[in-house]
Amino acid sequence: MKNALVFGYYGYDNLGDELLCQATINLLKKARFDRIYLLVPKNRIEDYQQKQIYPINRFDPISIINAILRSNYVICGGGGIFQDQTSLRSFIYYSSIVGLSIFFGKPVILLANSLGPVKRRLSRMILRYLLSRKKVYFIARDCVSARYAKRFSKNVFDGTDLAPMALENNNIEIDRKPQATFCLKSPTEIHQIMSFLRHAGVEKFVLAPLSPQDQRLSWNLSKKYPEIELSNNPIQSIASSSIVISQRMHGCLISAYFGVPFIAINNSKATRFMKKYLPNYEGYTSEEPSSIAMAIARVMGKPVDVRERMLSDSKKMEEQFMRLLRFSRR
Repeated sequence: MKNALVFGYYGYDNLGDELLCQATINLLKKARFDRIYLLVPKNRIEDYQQKQIYPINRFDPISIINAILRSNYVICGGGGIFQDQTSLRSFIYYSSIVGLSIFFGKPVILLANSLGPVKRRLSRMILRYLLSRKKVYFIARDCVSARYAKRFSKNVFDGTDLAPMALENNNIEIDRKPQATFCLKSPTEIHQIMSFLRHAGVEKFVLAPLSPQDQRLSWNLSKKYPEIELSNNPIQSIASSSIVISQRMHGCLISAYFGVPFIAINNSKATRFMKKYLPNYEGYTSEEPSSIAMAIARVMGKPVDVRERMLSDSKKMEEQFMRLLRFSRR
């Protein structure tokens, strides 16, 4: 029987992370795993139960250790979780899962992760230790993370984000409109941006929240600006837009996947990842409304063509992942 423990920022209704979860599970099913132990919050266990999937409480140490012991592999399925800028506590949490897996002699695959920013000396020491372990394999989401990891490990491979794998299996009908979609996580001068977009020919404005935090902000903005529609299908809204203004990395990625020009607002993750596909793109900007307006003027009406390359890189990453599953069993 072939089992795996999978962990990430799952179960919190963050659209990007749920796409990563879906893609990871699909890969493991394709690799014919019998049991996939999935770490999620206790109150979401029933939501993730399905054939081959065994969700367990991510905050139950005994259950986690038992799942590690029963697993042939421990896999971190995507995302930028190995950083301490958001929270030192979460960095320690994810690092401890890798550390326990190393202690019990289990191969660990960090699949399509990014690293950093890591601000604290303790965090840097922990990260270097984990990367240097013989049974830890790192498929990097971006070249910056790969370059850093190669300083401490030979088990580092180039990859991409997992989201395109999940998007490929979603049946999205593209009905492109003169529409601007906002993926916001913090307040911004939206009325000034909307005014500029109207002059650029945009007729419809949509707020597409990608997380519960975004939902609260979007709901408040929709009350303040009744002309803005609140989306209940963010992927569909993004795919149907003529431009997307996003503070979220996956808002930018989904836009690019569907060929929609996007504005990445003050987002180092999006810039770091998307520059692999769009090195000279002019849509990266600060939060200043004037800077956003100039970026919109530069990219508006210029479709993005990266989907096939994203899917090609996804296929290569899948092949590398399957090779690691075979190699790490030796």
